[in-house]
Amino acid sequence: MLDESSGEINPLSFDLDSLPFSTPQHFELHQNHVKFTNDVECKTVISINDSSSLMYDFKILPSGHILAESAYNIKLWTPDGRECLKTYRGHTHRVWNLQIVDSNRFASSSSDKTIKIWNFSTGECMATLESHTDWINSIIIKDNLLISASDDATIKVWELNTYSCLKTIQAHNHYIQCIKMMDTTTLISGSADRTIKLWNLMTGECLATLIGHNNWVTCVEVLLTGELISGSNDLCIKIWDIKSGRCLKTFDGHKDYVMCLAVTKSNTIVSASKDRTIRIWCPLNGVCLSILTGHTDYIYSLYVYDSGEIVSGSPDHTLRVWK
Repeated sequence: MLDESSGEINPLSFDLDSLPFSTPQHFELHQNHVKFTNDVECKTVISINDSSSLMYDFKILPSGHILAESAYNIKLWTPDGRECLKTYRGHTHRVWNLQIVDSNRFASSSSDKTIKIWNFSTGECMATLESHTDWINSIIIKDNLLISASDDATIKVWELNTYSCLKTIQAHNHYIQCIKMMDTTTLISGSADRTIKLWNLMTGECLATLIGHNNWVTCVEVLLTGELISGSNDLCIKIWDIKSGRCLKTFDGHKDYVMCLAVTKSNTIVSASKDRTIRIWCPLNGVCLSILTGHTDYIYSLYVYDSGEIVSGSPDHTLRVWK
């Protein structure tokens, strides 16, 4: 939580699912259908007072304060987005991805080929992780490990106590756009080579290669029922059976690249696109349940909270909260 008097963040355990929204979830999953319990509308527009921020990634802290990329920097904003409380400087090129490490640290990845670990309170760069030879598009945290994916077509595993690189996986034949942990040991990666791969994170072994998209794979997620979902520059979303490697369903509807995916607690799929819309889908039959409009530019990032709220970020310099 941020101490207003000192401008510093107190060391608390961050739980990104703990924002105090009060509206109940919008959907209930039944055996053969998804039932609406509320219409989804944009209830709040948070304008970020920063022309440099394209909202490629953001995190909302339990206090409501917003951590967001701002060109080569990262900024901490008041909950209303009007005042910048702290700027984290050190990258020499565009910042792409942010991840909370613990109550004291967060990580950022950049086109400058580095990952930086930051102290929330002081703004100090605690470590710079260097080994990738191209842009770093995606990072995730698993226990005391940081996993990174790069345009150099590799995945790297880093230890967060020593900040050392433990493993490099020669993963794809083209840029790696996204990674996601499927379970405690299985990593998913999506690439510009149009494939999705599953990896044993401990051994680096490729467990499966999923082929079906006809353009870059930009985002991957996992349904509560265990199926993998993927979004692509081919404008489609696909659901995959992991055991067989078979594509179970293809969802069509977006008019431009699918940029990000999320899964709600009721197992509905949320997708955001360069077509400036967010779509909510039933995973059982592929029906688009709702189309959310309001952003005036591409939508690069979104997050779905346990309470059902969707937060989306766009280069139109806004975060929109949908309830």
